[in-house]
Parts: sequence; C-alpha cells; structure tokens
Amino acid sequence: MELTKKVVEFMKKPVFVELGTDMKKVADLMAKEKTDVLVVRDKGKVEGVVTEMDLFYMFKNYAFPELKGQPKDIKDIKLEKTMMKTISKDFMSACQLYGPHPCLMVGEEDTLENAIRIMVAGGEHHLLVIGKKGEVSGTVSPMDVIGAFLK
Repeated sequence: MELTKKVVEFMKKPVFVELGTDMKKVADLMAKEKTDVLVVRDKGKVEGVVTEMDLFYMFKNYAFPELKGQPKDIKDIKLEKTMMKTISKDFMSACQLYGPHPCLMVGEEDTLENAIRIMVAGGEHHLLVIGKKGEVSGTVSPMDVIGAFLK
C-alpha cells in the first residue's frame, strides 16, 4: 500500500450543481459524469455537497413513501415527477469553504493516509480537495481511495 501518494494523483475533478437544481437533474448529472458526489454552489459560493446516499435517501423517504407497510407495484409510482419536485438544497450536506460550518477538506498535496484520517475522524465519506489558490479543485470518496491502491 502506497499511503504517501498525493491526493492530486487520485482525486476526481469536481462536478458542480446549483443550489436549486431538482433531484432528477442531480441524478442525471451524477450518471453522466460518473460521480458519486456533486459540489453544490449558490452564485459561485460552495454551499455543500450532495452524494449518492443523499439521492438514495430522497428515493427512500420521499419518492417511495407509499411503499411503507403495504405492497404496491413499484412501476406505478411516478418517480420522475417526485424527483422534479425536490431540490438539491433539501438533500445536500450543508457546509462552506469558509465560515462556521466548514466542509471536510484536504489539500491537493496531502497524502492518501491523511485523506483517510480526515474521512474517518470526521465521519464523512466525501472530501473536497482544495487547490493552491483556495478553490475546490476536486473531490475524494472511498472509491477514489480504493482506486489509489490499484495505481
């Protein structure tokens, strides 16, 4: 295991979405970009992240609530309509680059070992990667960490 690899070697480029984007577009963008995390912005300012687990939570608790306790044919549920009524702001993990509620972050030059420590200590699965100019230059998820071991 090469724990001294730099984060910049295995991070993904960030994919941004606006704060009021409906969850159908969020899901479409995740699929198109093959990512499990989107960085949510409002007028260029980072407001949080929305992950594949946030999307699953939306399915479970909002798109399919009528399935609880009674058998129904799942194909009769209008998932797309429900997804278009919900927005990224409602399901994201709110955080900021600066301020009282910071996102969990790691620098491009930090090591794989440090990224893992931050994830474990912070209890979060996704980190924002911060570039030399203080901008979001990438994201790191557990799958990226696993992929780093293969490189």
